[in-house]
Amino acid sequence: MSTTGLFLIPIPPNQQSPASNLISYISRSVRADLLPPFYLDHRLFVDTSSLLPNTDLSQRKFTSILTLSHTPSSTFVGTSLPKDKSEPAEQASPVTLITIPTSAADTFTQLIGTKLQPQWAHRQSLVVENGTTLSVKDGYLIVRIGDLKTPSRANQPSTLRAMALEITFKTRADVASGGNSVISAADETLIRKFSESMVQGAGISVGNSRSLFRNTLQVPKSGPTADTVDWDLAELYMDMLRGNRA
Repeated sequence: MSTTGLFLIPIPPNQQSPASNLISYISRSVRADLLPPFYLDHRLFVDTSSLLPNTDLSQRKFTSILTLSHTPSSTFVGTSLPKDKSEPAEQASPVTLITIPTSAADTFTQLIGTKLQPQWAHRQSLVVENGTTLSVKDGYLIVRIGDLKTPSRANQPSTLRAMALEITFKTRADVASGGNSVISAADETLIRKFSESMVQGAGISVGNSRSLFRNTLQVPKSGPTADTVDWDLAELYMDMLRGNRA
């Protein structure tokens, strides 16, 4: 089992990303080995009924389509279930998660945006295209850093939104989370202190940054091309990237 902290550090308009400064600082400060690049692709749809006037937004439903470099051949699809109105408004809706082949992600997205357009409206797409993954302390810590952007489209350039920072450390690599995704206060403190020491050392401001923490699987793959299906990690990213859009 692993514990993961995910941070989004906003980047004001017309400012450069601090990602290269952070990568340089980590490489100077600790032994860090370069791993395959970090990337993600997140496409968010919301139910069209929630866009009508005077709608109770706490009941809004969403569908997320998420591809991560952690599991390159599998794409996660998460659809929220109706939420009990007796629950607090800030409590997230329960989500049904499935995986589809990444090769089918574009076709699946097109299906939702065309055939299911009366039910689902595209809300936002975000990507990290060529991020960095570092193995720290012989793999005890994995750090992923990337620029979170809106994808470029015809006559519409990409827009830099934030720097994504993921920190994962191994607890017991041979044990799954067993459905207990809530991390301990001690583990959260450990990740927070490590992240704070990195960003402060690199001279990066974390004002208004967002953070989420989960127990995740992320155990070694069972074969050279096998993906580890990490449902908790997928939900962590979906919750963070959805933000207040849902």
